[in-house]
Amino acid sequence: MAKAVNKKPYFRGSRLRGGRNRGPNGNGAGDFGNFDMPMFPPVRGVYDYSLDKANLQGTKNTTDPAFEKEIMDRAANLTPPQEIRDKLREFGEKVIKALELEKTEKTLEDVGVESVAHVGSFVMDTCTHASDKSDVVVQINTLPSFETVAALGKKVVENMKKADPKDTSVSLPQKYGVNIMSPKGKVRILVTIKPTDADKLEPGLHLDSRVLMFNCFAVRHSNWFQDVKKKMSADFLLEFRALVRVLKAARARFHDFQHLSVWSVQYLAFYCLLNGPNRQKLSLGTAFRRFFEIIAAGMLLPKAPVIIDPTSPQHRIGFDMTLAQMDALCMGAQTIVRIFATGNDGYRAILGTHGSPADLTQTTTTWKGVEIRPSVKAFKEGCMDPGYGKTVAV
Repeated sequence: MAKAVNKKPYFRGSRLRGGRNRGPNGNGAGDFGNFDMPMFPPVRGVYDYSLDKANLQGTKNTTDPAFEKEIMDRAANLTPPQEIRDKLREFGEKVIKALELEKTEKTLEDVGVESVAHVGSFVMDTCTHASDKSDVVVQINTLPSFETVAALGKKVVENMKKADPKDTSVSLPQKYGVNIMSPKGKVRILVTIKPTDADKLEPGLHLDSRVLMFNCFAVRHSNWFQDVKKKMSADFLLEFRALVRVLKAARARFHDFQHLSVWSVQYLAFYCLLNGPNRQKLSLGTAFRRFFEIIAAGMLLPKAPVIIDPTSPQHRIGFDMTLAQMDALCMGAQTIVRIFATGNDGYRAILGTHGSPADLTQTTTTWKGVEIRPSVKAFKEGCMDPGYGKTVAV
């Protein structure tokens, strides 16, 4: 008789779209805890339409530059008013001063503030109306229990009220640290530790090691941007920020793209805009379309040549997604690319300036008589396991 081969339960794989069997390409956190994922060397290329010089000659989308102004206008509409950003900046600075005071005075022996860094979309100036907060990463030199993190939040509020008796801020513990909130805004205090201390963490007692890892990486992302900022022209930064804003808005509107982290959106925007043929910058309209094209082609699927995270060379961009999420993201991007092919109306619907507010990745739509349906998922539980779909004689 025949007996099915047993399947491994850890990080079950899938027969994903765009090629043969795949599993996540790259290991886990590497320098921060143990988040090992199956290693699969790249076995296929990924077609990047924007880099193609020979195939499909003459079919390039020459209307892309026409959308540059629309993208810039859309980004401007997504940008919070200067007054709101000023309030957030002022509130964030107060929180940072309160943290720096604790770092100096060391009143909380069970916490031990080591460093404080302002990070995130607010610092990069890519925040949107949907974001009413700024992020601050605090590295501590002890292991972060839920009690010590709550104590840190209370101390921040106490220090803020010492500096300004009229301050009405409150603290609220979260799984990533603590929120400091007031009518002026919200600051997320993202707690992290030294990567070398990750092995000492105890589940249930301390904050989740994966959360601490991502909080640690947020500092690297911010530092990367500050370095890039020094080398790029003002015009490039303006386009980069506009592209990130419209892509973040698309991520919020399209369910399948919500698996992609904000950092992945930011770096892919940079990649799509800067890395054109012969390392030449692409137009803003082409970069917007290219973002979806490379994902649809399988750039973030396992076994594809990876886009390395410049802040963590042992990671690929998108390493934090599960196999099912990778498939859903690729599936959604393929639906979007088909809508791009319908012309200007489709382009504007994706941009979010015209058309239905419905999620284009989940809804059947009709464009000039052509019906476009959501892509069908390729992921199946266990299909990356050795011997999937086969039987062996017993």
